[in-house]
Amino acid sequence: MDNNKLLIFPLDMDSADPFIRVATALGIKIIGASSAMTNPSDRVVNHFIRLPFVTDTDFDSALQEAIRQYGITTIFAPHQVVWRHLDTLLRTTPDRFRFDLCKPDPLTATWCLFSRHENWSAAAQLSAIPEWIGGKTVQPPLSRSCYAALHRQFLNTPGDSDEGKLQALCDIARLLPPGDLLEIGCLYGRSALALGYLAGRHRIGNLICIDPWNTAELTDQGTQVASLNIERAYIDLDQVFRIFLSTAAMLNNVGYIRETSEAAHPVYEAARHTGYLNSPELGSIALSPRLSLLHIDGNHRYDHVCKDIEIWSPYLAPGGWLLLDDYVWAFGDGPKRAGDELLNSPLYDTAFVSGDTLFLRRSR
Repeated sequence: MDNNKLLIFPLDMDSADPFIRVATALGIKIIGASSAMTNPSDRVVNHFIRLPFVTDTDFDSALQEAIRQYGITTIFAPHQVVWRHLDTLLRTTPDRFRFDLCKPDPLTATWCLFSRHENWSAAAQLSAIPEWIGGKTVQPPLSRSCYAALHRQFLNTPGDSDEGKLQALCDIARLLPPGDLLEIGCLYGRSALALGYLAGRHRIGNLICIDPWNTAELTDQGTQVASLNIERAYIDLDQVFRIFLSTAAMLNNVGYIRETSEAAHPVYEAARHTGYLNSPELGSIALSPRLSLLHIDGNHRYDHVCKDIEIWSPYLAPGGWLLLDDYVWAFGDGPKRAGDELLNSPLYDTAFVSGDTLFLRRSR
């Protein structure tokens, strides 16, 4: 990569930021250029230069000199007009300009990013799984635009849940009875975003998120996951919590209890009796007397998973769903052992695995 010299012009566009991060990670030297900025601001580049506007008669010669001076081999142009001008230079004056222009053009690149959400949403809307499980009682799917919006925000939120999990959540949301949703173990809030969004759109209930977001409260997940236990020392959970809040604040039906699962139980009980849960920065949400969905993704050690099930599953309404995250897990078998015990329980009449998660429907 030492011979590659990347010019980003204009540098002052938001779409330059991810390109800078990738190029920096690859060790590529970056020259940032702008016709309007006086300095590179908070964008980290190796060199910063001023170039005239592409409509200026001096632009072509100024660009030619910058290429010569800095040894520029590649140009990323996130502005459509700039990109078109550079593409024209390459086609009409190849004797003067020799550089690689990043493709496709910005408008096409934007659609390529968005079309992924459109394609996913079309498939999500056509899913037949809810009808297979719920028959005629299933709610209709959301609109294609609603699913595209959810998919877009879901992928822009950090977290481990994948698109398969999101599809399963969309399917299950159409089967849920009225009641609140409760998630144990939220981290950045990727799955919480999906659950809260779907609960609101389908008018199911509100979402309660339970997570201590506190390094001192993190407990060992067992000898099988020693490598994950070590990582606890490197996590700044206050930062994680701030990201969660900014994610949850996009919805108006999410509250949280910043405690471990066991410590959160009396807090939830007290809020349930008053009918409301108050969460700093998110406000107040009304609580239902029962849960329509319980998502367990806390400590994965077997005894902890069993304790979460023991505490929270009694609130689950008939027809509600219990989700055990990481039922299929490379680092241990706590969720699988606990889940296998539930598969033999008469309390659950339907079960399936999607991705790494076990989904179980409460029968009574």
